[in-house]
Amino acid sequence: MEPRERFRLILAIVEKDLRMPLWTWVLAGSVAGLGFLLSLPGAAAMASYLRYYPYEFVWFDATLRGYYGIAAFLSSVVMGITFATVHGGEVRKGTIRSVILYPIDMTDLTIAKLLATFVIAFLVATPLFMGFFGAYFVYGLYPAGAFLAIHLMAFAMAAVALATGVGASLLIANVTGRLAPSPSSMGALFLIAALLLTETAVSTIGTYLAILMSAGRFPSPETFEAIEDFARTISVVSPHHMGARVLGIGFGLTALWSDVHVVVPVALLVIAIAYVVGKRLYLDLFIK
Repeated sequence: MEPRERFRLILAIVEKDLRMPLWTWVLAGSVAGLGFLLSLPGAAAMASYLRYYPYEFVWFDATLRGYYGIAAFLSSVVMGITFATVHGGEVRKGTIRSVILYPIDMTDLTIAKLLATFVIAFLVATPLFMGFFGAYFVYGLYPAGAFLAIHLMAFAMAAVALATGVGASLLIANVTGRLAPSPSSMGALFLIAALLLTETAVSTIGTYLAILMSAGRFPSPETFEAIEDFARTISVVSPHHMGARVLGIGFGLTALWSDVHVVVPVALLVIAIAYVVGKRLYLDLFIK
């Protein structure tokens, strides 16, 4: 099949998947609006206070980690739910026959589902994240451009995690001859792993476990140092760690290496191999 015809068929599937029910957009807009209204009193009070005690918003490492964590969690949840809905919606909507009869392969179908997921998730997650801080932007308390950069970076890293997980599912399917685990499951697993394997998450979990296992005694400084060393080592496999580090460099908070040497090569390798080998359309694709 010619590339132009493949591209046309992919866009046809994407266009079909973008026809989400009206209530989806209404719900997303309502939640974003509600978040804006809930933050409005606090922003107004803060702005009134700062008239007498002015200050300038300054980024710190802990501040960036906190807001990036919110953006990463929101993007991952919205993207995971959206992909599961888009990917498994063919049986529910009764359109599975038309998709299977398309002259496409597994790669084309996966690309179409991912593209539709990215568009829908972006249109949902962006107003949700920005809406809850919108009142602070209106009063000039928070830098809207920096928050938008945080959201875009978190969304991009969640997209990398999802695409890598889906690609890994296709690689496993090429070996086993069936989709086990399904692209939705593997995508969700990689999204969760990208969140839990960040330096902050690993340090928090490790500290909690160390205190839990200390039998009433406070863990030694060496224990906390070992936890921090392990967290820094394992975090290089998390796209969100890389994304936060890039933002930290951009915001002038750190001059450390952004650790792109693991996430980027692995993601590109998995996606490239999945693109080459993912030609077979499995009949259990939309069942799981």
